[in-house]
Amino acid sequence: MKILLVQLYSNGDCLYATTVARQIKNDYPGCHLTWAVASFCKSIIDNNPYVDDVMEVKSVVKDNVSTYRSFKKEIIARQQQGEWDKVFYSNIIDDNQAYYDGSIRSAVLRSYGSPITVPVQPSLRLYDHEIAKAKSFAEKYKLSNFQNVILFEFAPLSRQIPITKEIAIEIAENIVQVENTVIILSSALKINHPNPAIIDGSELSFRETAALTHHCTMLLGCSSGITWVSTSDAGKQLPMVQLINAETKWVNAISRDFERFNIPTDHLIELIQFDKDEVVRCVKDSLVNFEQAKLKYNKPLPLHFRTTRFIVYNLLCYLHFKAIAKHIQVNKEVYGFRLKFYGEVLRGFLMFPFRLIQNTVRKKILKKA
Repeated sequence: MKILLVQLYSNGDCLYATTVARQIKNDYPGCHLTWAVASFCKSIIDNNPYVDDVMEVKSVVKDNVSTYRSFKKEIIARQQQGEWDKVFYSNIIDDNQAYYDGSIRSAVLRSYGSPITVPVQPSLRLYDHEIAKAKSFAEKYKLSNFQNVILFEFAPLSRQIPITKEIAIEIAENIVQVENTVIILSSALKINHPNPAIIDGSELSFRETAALTHHCTMLLGCSSGITWVSTSDAGKQLPMVQLINAETKWVNAISRDFERFNIPTDHLIELIQFDKDEVVRCVKDSLVNFEQAKLKYNKPLPLHFRTTRFIVYNLLCYLHFKAIAKHIQVNKEVYGFRLKFYGEVLRGFLMFPFRLIQNTVRKKILKKA
């Protein structure tokens, strides 16, 4: 049986979807699985034992529904011609937004349409040279000589929380005042800092950073790719302080994800209101006594359904009424009857004509410009 899995982006979402690939191989023994993935996320599935072939996609702009729908039409036509027996779409875009319930991973897995019975831990298979590169990096900076080696994910593509390079450096400068502590600033941005305790992690790839987690003792993250790669089978589950914006449109808090999938949260502290001084205090206290720091700083994530109004609007743009009904059903199953949720569904309908006019006018003005 020939099967296609369409999960184009992003790094974290592709990691979640490795569970879908594993489930497909479990449900369809002996099948040939091809994964359609965007060029900039292709490395996530390199060497993956559940993927037989890769279709590299360059035509679909990230988060652009129009190009995605065009690509989907092409895939449907090719499937009808017999290229694949089954096609699964797990990207949370277009009508798949219906599956969102406050957790991106649960939405990705729900899109499969059948029960997930395999382990949900993301599958990442590193090459020997990637593990060696991380080891060489650790030796170069003598990481084993330090009691505290903190990996700082500070430029999240998930847009969970905005942190500038300057703020990240300021936070790092304060944290490394703790004796026997180094911090690795992990992003695609190059850092040149005179303090040898503040290390530039940009020379390592995403996959090599997964290997680097085995040389670290703590993660300061933002619920983006580096955070999720640390939870993969190639990474090391580190004690983590997570910086979360509880009001962001697409909330994807670690605490909600872990609780949803029965993963212990003892090693997790979430700060839901960004304050750089509190971040520093929390990390410093965590290095002394993580359990006490969790009691002091961790805040429960407030439940809101504001994402639903945007999902309803997006689905109405393409007359996806069945998907709206599915979104209501999914959230009712997870949260029960919540008046706030239905209020957001109503707001989505009410805002639709006004926002549609606004967006249409904006696009015309931009086109003329």
